[in-house]
Amino acid sequence: MPGQRTRWMIGLFLLGFPALGTAEPWQRVGVEDGVTLEMRDVPGSDLPEFRGTAILPAGLYEVAGVVDDLDRFCDWNARCVKNREYVHISDSERIFYMRTGAPWPLDDRDALLHGSVAGLGTAEITVRFRAIADPRWPPIEGCVRMPVVVGSWKMTRLADQQTRVEYQVRADPGGHVPAWAARLTAKQVPRDTIAGLRRHLPKVKGRYQAFADKWNKPSSP
Repeated sequence: MPGQRTRWMIGLFLLGFPALGTAEPWQRVGVEDGVTLEMRDVPGSDLPEFRGTAILPAGLYEVAGVVDDLDRFCDWNARCVKNREYVHISDSERIFYMRTGAPWPLDDRDALLHGSVAGLGTAEITVRFRAIADPRWPPIEGCVRMPVVVGSWKMTRLADQQTRVEYQVRADPGGHVPAWAARLTAKQVPRDTIAGLRRHLPKVKGRYQAFADKWNKPSSP
């Protein structure tokens, strides 16, 4: 109902976005598991931003269909403990929950995220996400709510069965985590995420055909 939606939208606000200056240039840090890794410092933040890039042997809308399926994210991301869509605002805007596992004796980390999609129906799709707070979903006991999560997916069609995928993320795990450990984990996230997606795609060939049929518009002559 419009009134209900207005009330919860008023109660929703962004987390973890201090005034940041222009980010530094990307610096390549290596290639791991077929994923090119880069990092850059972000003025105003103690933690860097990391980006992973790879070319996957799958169609753009096969890849986008998997990324769009928030409830099955844990099927292919080894760090994922729980991932669920909470509010489907529209085909291009959602609110969802993410929980990632942490090794003992650390607590798991989680975040409530707002995601938006641009470029559906084109040859390049961008998904952006960032942490939010909403009183309907307060922090969970025994799990540390991450104060900062901001990132994006960029998926670009190179050929019918070739898609360039770029995943970047900056996150503050919160709690008592040494800075070196937080940096190491942040570096591994893009690698593990894209490599997991690549291994998962052959297992779900054809599952997202309805998504592809809806958005994969033929090119104009």
